[in-house]
Amino acid sequence: QPTAWATADEVTISSSEEFADFSQNCSLDTWSQGKTFRLTADINLSAMNFTSIPTFGGTFLGDGHTISGFQIEASGSNLGLFRYVQAGAVIQDLHVSGLVDPGGSRSTVGGIAGVNAGAIRNCSFRGTVKGDASVGGIAGRNDESGEISGCTAAGTIQGMDGTGGIAGRNYGLLLKCENNASINTIQQDA
Repeated sequence: QPTAWATADEVTISSSEEFADFSQNCSLDTWSQGKTFRLTADINLSAMNFTSIPTFGGTFLGDGHTISGFQIEASGSNLGLFRYVQAGAVIQDLHVSGLVDPGGSRSTVGGIAGVNAGAIRNCSFRGTVKGDASVGGIAGRNDESGEISGCTAAGTIQGMDGTGGIAGRNYGLLLKCENNASINTIQQDA
């Protein structure tokens, strides 16, 4: 892990390896708090065994870059590129393309966040999100403190209960978002 990560106010991420290190560090819920992470290149995760960023409490600036090749097929719930986006966290100007199709409980599943309690701004997800309950293109569940603004979703979204283009379940703010994804257009076998 780069030593600068411990002290720098702003950390740049420019490779899939650095992104994987960042994700691993985020298993401690306080690690990302008060830090800013800036993506300086497009990142393709298809060659990596990448799961999910466990919890995030800082500021993640995508700077218009794309994270592609993202795939979650392991079993579980609260899954997305980020599992939990904490209250006060910000993710902005990030584009994500990939597949979120977990096994098992498959609840609260989103392209960018499983659960969002922070702010996701000017982001997009393109791809496939499948689950059982609370399934959304950007977030599976948007909590009371959550804000999703200026976001777009495209591709395919499939769920049994609480399914939406932007958020599967919304208790917070959705503002100026646009869904271009097809939702539950394929009949599911019970």
